[in-house]
Amino acid sequence: MKGLTYLLLGAALLGAVPRVSAVAGGDDYWAPERMAARECPSVHLKYLPSVESDACYQEMTVEASAPGTYFACNNFSCGYIGIQQLPLWYPDGRPVRVAIFSVWDAASSGDDPHAAPESERALLVQRGEGVETERFGGEGTGGKSMRLFDWKEGEAVRTLVIEKADGPDFRRLAGYLFNPETQRWELMSCWRIQALRRGLGDCCGFVEDFARNGESRFHERRATYGPVWRHTPQGWSLATEFAASKNQNPNTNVNFRFNAKLGWFSMATGGAIAEEPAFRVGMRRELPVMHKVLPPGEDVTALIEAPLMPLLQQPRFRDPRREQMLPKPPAAS
Repeated sequence: MKGLTYLLLGAALLGAVPRVSAVAGGDDYWAPERMAARECPSVHLKYLPSVESDACYQEMTVEASAPGTYFACNNFSCGYIGIQQLPLWYPDGRPVRVAIFSVWDAASSGDDPHAAPESERALLVQRGEGVETERFGGEGTGGKSMRLFDWKEGEAVRTLVIEKADGPDFRRLAGYLFNPETQRWELMSCWRIQALRRGLGDCCGFVEDFARNGESRFHERRATYGPVWRHTPQGWSLATEFAASKNQNPNTNVNFRFNAKLGWFSMATGGAIAEEPAFRVGMRRELPVMHKVLPPGEDVTALIEAPLMPLLQQPRFRDPRREQMLPKPPAAS
């Protein structure tokens, strides 16, 4: 239970950053100058050409990490999947590392996770073994799943996101993580949401500093992304071009470059790094070397073609805090 305690504490910390326009003192929390003082810029690599896919397979290799880092393998139209290093440590000094898969509600309901009508909420279908799930807010609202996952620098992390139709009005979104210890794809979670659109939309990876404590901006975070495969009814399509971008943080210590050893592009933020003229923010670059890359195997195809999972029997969502605020019926005389 000790590992589970760390996971729950980490989840609480991740939800502690305010996403409001103002904080104490009347200052704008997201003003560029305040972002520059407390955090690294968030950097993104968009996967091109754009493909309207029903599944996306990604590999990502972390080269440098720091406490409070999110390496997103895939940020798709209504969610993201990736790995994190929490600002927590085990008693033996090892950093607490997790995998995360999140899906937003069908319609935005602000930042209060309890505000969305139940009909518009991401409904949990299934969760994998050792996975914790909960609703989230603070960046829109939806469902989040997390599990302990001791990923390591220099080792490829493999993730898979699958969308399936669930009748005319709903769709399922499932996130999977390849576990090198079991050599199997393991379910993070599957969610059912209204089908306001179909397909995963444009996809990208990103690196984010969510520690945001001023000191965190001095630490480099870097990862290499690829291969990235998108699946459609016509088969698999490989991303061969990548577009670099960053958020409105004015700090310029970001870097995009080709990793010749791995054969894919990397991106980094924080520390003493700087942009390279060959691949600056706003640029698009095609892979300079195209080596033979095999598409995902039959194990992935089997997950894409599998029937819909049975829906978990779950009680109606209740918020005790709100229930306490409801008017009480008059006491019987």
